[in-house]
Amino acid sequence: MATGFGRARIARSTTLPILAVLGLGIGCSGVTTPERPPLAVTTGDVNSCTNPATGSPATGAGHPILGAAPVPLGGTPFAVAISPTGVTYVTQLLAATASRADLPSTTFSQPFPVGNIPSQVRMSPDGKTAYVGDQDSHTITYVNVATNQAFATATVPAGSILTVGLTPDGKWLYALTDFHGVYIINATSREVEDSIPVSSTGTILAGVAFHPFSPCVYVASRDQGQVTTVNTRSKQVVQTFVVSGANIQNVAVSPDGATLFATDIHNSKLLAWDLTSGSAQPLQYPVFVFDRTTRAPITTIGTGGSPRYVGFTATGNRAVIPNEAGWVSFSNVPDICGAPAAGPPPTGGTHPTRTSDQATPLGGTPFAVAISPRGVTYVTQLLAASASRADLPSTSFSTSFAVGDIPSQVRMSPDGRTAYVGDQDARTITYVDVATNQAVATTSVPAGSILTIGLSPDGKRLYALTDFYGVYVISTDTRTVIDSIKGAGTILAGVAFHPAAPCMYVASRDEGRVSTVNLRTNTVVRSQTLGGARIQNLAVSRDGAVLFATDIARSKLLARDLRSDGSAFSEYPVGTPESRNAFDVAVTADNKQVYVSTLADGKLYVFDLGSRTIVDSVMTGGSPRYIGFDAGGTTAVIPNEAGWVNFLR
Repeated sequence: MATGFGRARIARSTTLPILAVLGLGIGCSGVTTPERPPLAVTTGDVNSCTNPATGSPATGAGHPILGAAPVPLGGTPFAVAISPTGVTYVTQLLAATASRADLPSTTFSQPFPVGNIPSQVRMSPDGKTAYVGDQDSHTITYVNVATNQAFATATVPAGSILTVGLTPDGKWLYALTDFHGVYIINATSREVEDSIPVSSTGTILAGVAFHPFSPCVYVASRDQGQVTTVNTRSKQVVQTFVVSGANIQNVAVSPDGATLFATDIHNSKLLAWDLTSGSAQPLQYPVFVFDRTTRAPITTIGTGGSPRYVGFTATGNRAVIPNEAGWVSFSNVPDICGAPAAGPPPTGGTHPTRTSDQATPLGGTPFAVAISPRGVTYVTQLLAASASRADLPSTSFSTSFAVGDIPSQVRMSPDGRTAYVGDQDARTITYVDVATNQAVATTSVPAGSILTIGLSPDGKRLYALTDFYGVYVISTDTRTVIDSIKGAGTILAGVAFHPAAPCMYVASRDEGRVSTVNLRTNTVVRSQTLGGARIQNLAVSRDGAVLFATDIARSKLLARDLRSDGSAFSEYPVGTPESRNAFDVAVTADNKQVYVSTLADGKLYVFDLGSRTIVDSVMTGGSPRYIGFDAGGTTAVIPNEAGWVNFLR
C-alpha cells in the first residue's frame, strides 16, 4: 500500500509545520465554503493548465495560531476532512472506521464502519456528504453527514484506491490507484464515467490536488518522483514535472493558484513550483517551511507520534491533524493561558547566600517539603507514612506523625494554617492543622495513585495528579472532589501555577509532555511534547515569564517563554548526563536564581535565572529531592532520601 503505513512506512516526525508535512496542507486548501465569494482572477488563463489563472487572496481567511493539543482516538487516525460548518471526519486506518467531531468541540463520536484501509476522506462543498476512500476494498464510501451514517459505495474496476480527490465544484471524484491510473466517478450517480490511464500518470498515485480557478488536477506518482498535470475537461495530460531521486507523497495548490507544493517523503523536503512561470524545476526546502511567500521557517508544532494528513477549517483558523500513534491534534485557539502576561516579581525577597549548610538527620526517607509564611516547615517521610515539623530558623524536627502511605508531596495554605499531604498509595490527601500539628481529615480520589498535588495560589483548590486517571479538582473548603481534568496524559509527576493568570502547568513524565490547563474551565488548552525527555517537575518564575522543567531522563533544565504562545523549550545540561539525575526545580524568592536537585550527583545546581548559566553547586551527598524556600528567600530546605534534611542559608 502507498499510505506509508505498511511497507512504505514513513520516518516518524514529532513536529508539524503550518505549511506542509507529509499530508500537505496550505492555508484553506481543500475546503470550499459557499458563503465566501469566489476570488477575483487577476492573471493567467482560466482555461489553461500551462498558464493557469491566479487570484487575489480571500478576505476573512486566516491561519491557525501555533501549538496543538492531542485528543485520543484509536484505530490509527489517518486522514481528515472538514465541512464549511466544522463537521470533521477522521478515518481510522486499521479499524476500517471513521469518527466525527463537530468543531469547535474536539470530542469524537463513536466510530462507524467504512471500507478496509480508509486512507482518505473528502467533504462535499455543501458539507452534506463525506467520501471515504477504502484502499483495500476498492470502494469509495458515501457518508450522510446529517445522519452520520454510510449509505452507499462506488466501486472501481481494478486496483487499490490510494487516495481520493474531489473537484472544487463537488461533481467528480478522482480515485487514484496503485497500478491502474485514475478513475473518474460521477459523485451523484456513483458510476465510473472516465479514466486516465496508468501510462499517462505513472504508478503508486499517492497525492492529488486541484487548481482553484483553472480546470487542472495535479497527480503525484510517488515512487517515480513525478507530478502529472491533467486538464479535467479533456482528461489529457498537459505537462509532467519530474524530480530526480524524489518520492512525491502529497500535493497542494495555494489558494491563489500561483504555487504548487509537494512533499518529497524520501528526502524529507518541501517542493514548490511557480505555476505562473511554467518552470518544470521546483525549489526545494527542508521539510519544516512555514511562510508561504518567503518560505522562511517560523516554528514547529510538537505533535509527537507520526502526524499524517492536515485539514483546515473554512476560515483557516483551526487545523486538525490525525496521528497514527493514536490521537488527533487540534490546533490551539486563542486562550488567556496561551501567552499570559508577565508582571513584576514580588518585592523584598532574596536568595540564600549558601554560606551555611546544615544537615539534620531524619528517618523514614525524607522526600517533599512545604514552608508556611511564618517558617513552619513540613517534611514528608516517604517510607514511614509520616511527616515531621520544624519551625525556622530552628532546624530541629518534631516527633513524626502519621499520614497516608507514600506521602510524596506536601503543600501549605497561603495563610499557613493548613498543610496538605498527598498520600500516593493511600489515594488520599491528608489535612494537617498547623496549630495542633495533627492530621485532622482526608479526601479520597475515585481512582489512581496521587503522584503529586498542587494548590492554587488563592488556596481554594487542590489538584491531585494521578498515574492514569488525570487530575482531580478538590475544594479545600468542602474537602470534596468537585471536578476532573482529562487530556493531560499519564504519570503526572509535576505541577506549577502561573502567579497572575488562571493557568496550571502539568507534566506527563514518560510522555515528555507539558499541558497547560485553563483553571476557569478546567480544560487542557495547550500541550507541548519534547522528544526524548521525561519531564519530572515544573516551576514558574515569580514574574510569570518563564516556565522551567527538569528532564530526569537526560539530566537537563528546560525553559520556555510563557509570553510567547507555542514557544519551544530551551535545554541546559545539569551535572552528569545520565538518567535519574535532575529532579526538582525551584525559583528563588527574588526571581534571580533557579535551583535544581540531582539524585545521582547528590548536588544542588544553582542557575542564574536570566542567563541560564550555572553559578554555583552545593554538594549535599545522598539524593536530594524537593526544594523549598522560606517566604523571604533566605533559607532553602532540601529533604534527602538518604536520611537527612539540608538547611541551606
